[in-house]
Formats: sequence, structure tokens, C-alpha cells
Amino acid sequence: MRMPKAHHAQCVGIGLGLAACLLLTACQPATPPAQRASVTLPVLSGDLERGKQVYARECSQCHQLSAGQNSKGPQLLRIYGAKAADLADYQSRYSQALKQSGWRWDAVTLDRYLADPAVALPNGKMLSDPLPAAADRQAVIAYLSTLR
Repeated sequence: MRMPKAHHAQCVGIGLGLAACLLLTACQPATPPAQRASVTLPVLSGDLERGKQVYARECSQCHQLSAGQNSKGPQLLRIYGAKAADLADYQSRYSQALKQSGWRWDAVTLDRYLADPAVALPNGKMLSDPLPAAADRQAVIAYLSTLR
């Protein structure tokens, strides 16, 4: 039995509409997680005590180390290896520049960012002064890599 042309056209239209809807849904950005996934990158070697001290002195005023405990800046638990600007409870506060960076917080990206946030990410929101001492940056990054 053949389908009438009008009914065939309607079915094709519905099929195309469904396909377009599925394609548009697939293109939507994923909903950011409430907290970061476990760190899968290996722990970095370094002066962890120095990293903890530098973190306390330079970072802790704005960044907490507990999930859901955002302050002026987002919490940094499991930041090492995580996608930048990807916490659900901080989405409205991330800069567009960071959201669009495509960054993953690995040792290279963190080093460049901590050396001078304004140079590494123009139009970002981090108000911290640069951390010019490479040894301090390396120690902080090693410390962050332990926060699992």
C-alpha cells in the first residue's frame, strides 16, 4: 500500500525536524559539573611544603580548597588537569575569556597563567599580581596536583 503524497511529505517533514532537533541538542554545550572529577594526571614532584606556603600567602584569600566553597575566585579542589571555567556553581562569575579559552589546567597552562594572569588571558578576571618566581610557581603547581 502506497502512502499518500501529503502524508509522505508530513512524515518527511517530521523526520527532518526530529533530525534537526537532535543535531541542535548535540551541539549544545554540556552542563558543567557541580564539582570537578578526580584528577587523573600524575602528582608532580616538587617542594610541596613551599607550594602549600605560597598557596596560603598568594591564593587562599580568593580560592578555597573544598568543593562548593567558592569565594572571590572558584574553589581549586581537583583543579589540576581540569577543564577551565567548568564548575556549575561558578558559571556566572567566570570571564568570557576563560570560558572561551579551551584551556585545561595542566602544568604548562598553570605556569603561564600564574606567571602573569593578565598577559596569559587578556580580559580575564583574576586580580592577582604575577607570581614571577618560577620556583614558587612550580611549587604551587606541584601542590595543586596533590589535591585529589
